[in-house]
Amino acid sequence: MIHALAFVSLLIAALVSPPAALAAGKDFVIGLWGDATALNPVIATDSISYITEWPVFDSLLELDANLGVRPLLAESWEASRDGLTYTFKLRKGVTWHDGRPFTARDVAFTFYAVLNPKVTTPHRAYFDALVGFPELTAKDNPKKPEELAQKPIEVVDDHTVRFRLRYPSGSFLAVLTNPRAGIVPEHLLKDADLNSAEFNRKPVGTGPFKFVEWRRGERIVMDANERYHGGRPQLNRLIFRIIPDSVVLLQEMRAGGIDFMENPPLTEVARLKQTAGLKVLVGDNTSYTYFGWRQDLPPFNDLRVRRALNHAIDVPTMVKEVLQGYAAVATGQFPPSSWAFDPRVKPYPYDPNRAKALLAEAGFTPGPDGVLTKDGKRFSFSIRHDQANQTMKDTGVIIQEYLKKIGVEAKLEPLDWPTFVKKLFASEFEAIVVNWTNHHDPDPFAYTIWHSSQWKGRNFAHYKNPKADEELEAARRTASQADRKKHYAEFSKILMEDAPYVFLYFPQQVYVAKQGYDGFVTIPTFAGIYQSLRNVRWSGK
Repeated sequence: MIHALAFVSLLIAALVSPPAALAAGKDFVIGLWGDATALNPVIATDSISYITEWPVFDSLLELDANLGVRPLLAESWEASRDGLTYTFKLRKGVTWHDGRPFTARDVAFTFYAVLNPKVTTPHRAYFDALVGFPELTAKDNPKKPEELAQKPIEVVDDHTVRFRLRYPSGSFLAVLTNPRAGIVPEHLLKDADLNSAEFNRKPVGTGPFKFVEWRRGERIVMDANERYHGGRPQLNRLIFRIIPDSVVLLQEMRAGGIDFMENPPLTEVARLKQTAGLKVLVGDNTSYTYFGWRQDLPPFNDLRVRRALNHAIDVPTMVKEVLQGYAAVATGQFPPSSWAFDPRVKPYPYDPNRAKALLAEAGFTPGPDGVLTKDGKRFSFSIRHDQANQTMKDTGVIIQEYLKKIGVEAKLEPLDWPTFVKKLFASEFEAIVVNWTNHHDPDPFAYTIWHSSQWKGRNFAHYKNPKADEELEAARRTASQADRKKHYAEFSKILMEDAPYVFLYFPQQVYVAKQGYDGFVTIPTFAGIYQSLRNVRWSGK
């Protein structure tokens, strides 16, 4: 059996091996656990798509190491005193990868595309503050920008663009950053269907790397942009290798088949730190892992059941055993490092007896096989998860065991990443275990995940609470961080009382890189390290 497994591992490694002619130190090979779904920031929906399109596209602004915003394609900006007008001066001399000049028209085109209800984008609700948002995004008979009395986005000249808001927004600048706000070219997409354009597979951006090829299920290749406005990258080529097996991925890292990976099995981190030729990088994170379910499916539509599931799982022990301490226990949407975090909101304590009592109150009784039943139906459901993420696998198995102790049967259903994402956004699941990317500002994901208007967007668990809606709306309609903090505190309290998920943990970001590569910056937000690829260099030391 050992020899057979070794043979299979070698065979898999051979099948996913990169091109033979690599320039040592200059061709940087990144191992990914799954494939992208689209290389277009307007319609990208998942973490791997965000990671792989980021080097191709620049946004108006980018994050600094403290999660503040700084200019990128924008050279500078001014806000009016009332907070309702933002005017951006754009960099001159920036060109698209095909040589055409970048202008303010590209910026306007990009965000009007996001507002267009015919375009399938998960980012639309981020821009609710723009003038004309209700009219432009109406499902039935949406208006065109030229039909509005006042345009939300105005091209002042080739290098000046102005945004007009209908209310002050504390998150407006935050949503203009990568990887979800990359600017796309008007000249290539003006007459295209952004949902199905060939561009989504062969993108053209202004970023530090130019797209070369995408062999689905195998690799995505990019070359350095010789004319990048921030200076030519030190690396010649990026090669994203798709290796949807965590064991093979780690083998390739140790064998030198890849130069960089994230999310190694955390039980291996201590050993990796001692491995010659490798280094481990750790950064804080805004992303969180949760065990969730469809709120509108029985028995999850019963508050007693949801609270019972929260009491059934010992999250602190899970963090210690599965995450090896590389995580913080989650008490809702916001990480402990966020200004919106409220320490007064506490998680449900581990109490299996309380869980059993709540399920009994909900009408469940033990069945002949030990699984609880109600109205002749066993309390049994499937949990879908990403098959390539070892931490998600381990988390799912532990959840399964905890639920078994209270008489609930959970059947794990691993899926490849593209299929998992498709099922997720279509709300085709009973329950899920997933690491959610989150956003460094509270509004974009708090609103799109939890507001009842977003059932066709990121609120795929179909949560609905009018009081939560009110707090989310109030929080996004003010520029005052103090006022936003009060509304998010009340929202967090409501959310924990409703128990829509078992919020598990905020994992730290753990990366492994080949010794000799320098220049990484672990910005403390989802995938923040990928922003620094343009500055990564080979020192050979």
